[in-house]
Amino acid sequence: MRVRMPHGSMHDGEGGHMARPKATERSAPERMQEAFWTLLEKKPYAQITISDITRESGLNRSAFYYHYANIPELADDAIAAIYGEPGVTGFIAHIIRQDGDIGMLRDYALEFVGSPEHLASIRHLSLIAGPHGSTGLAAQLKTYVGGVWLSVLGLDESQLSSGQRIVLEFATSGILGVLGKARTLFTPESVEWLANSALPDTIAQLINSLKGDDSPVTPHRRTDTAAPTDERP
Repeated sequence: MRVRMPHGSMHDGEGGHMARPKATERSAPERMQEAFWTLLEKKPYAQITISDITRESGLNRSAFYYHYANIPELADDAIAAIYGEPGVTGFIAHIIRQDGDIGMLRDYALEFVGSPEHLASIRHLSLIAGPHGSTGLAAQLKTYVGGVWLSVLGLDESQLSSGQRIVLEFATSGILGVLGKARTLFTPESVEWLANSALPDTIAQLINSLKGDDSPVTPHRRTDTAAPTDERP
């Protein structure tokens, strides 16, 4: 039975050892992850093959199978690297903060998109949410965004009512739509306009409203309490 070794291991699984990369070199997983993002810009996720990855990364199939069993495993690793970046999580969390004025949000957003590293992560998120992504990848991203927001609010998703879940679904779907256009929308001019628009406050109000709703959804009822009468027109 084939045992998949941790990515940091240098053992090749067949009695030998793989060469340890120099400090200035990218590891094989990093090269394959970058190849994955490059290919996702060019073609839909469903069309990316192992041959594409090895050709783009300059590695052979043995190197691929040493680290991954298939393309979905590689995709999971590449996406996990984005989620592990504190700046991205901080940016998503900052969207729903209500402890600062709009100027602070604008400055934070402009500073964020001014970082090449953060821009690369946003570009990758945009690829997941865009037309070349997949239903599964988009759902994973939406779950991640919702999880960040719930963590900020100290809420457990399993404890949400039906109404709260609808609000969360609405807000995360909206952000997914924005991220899908991020490569064209996230210019300094567009970010400044968005930061000054009603969008951040609308999302923040929606998500923060989850804190005050701990009751299950009930059918809509009229708010007036007047007793019905038998009068007919």
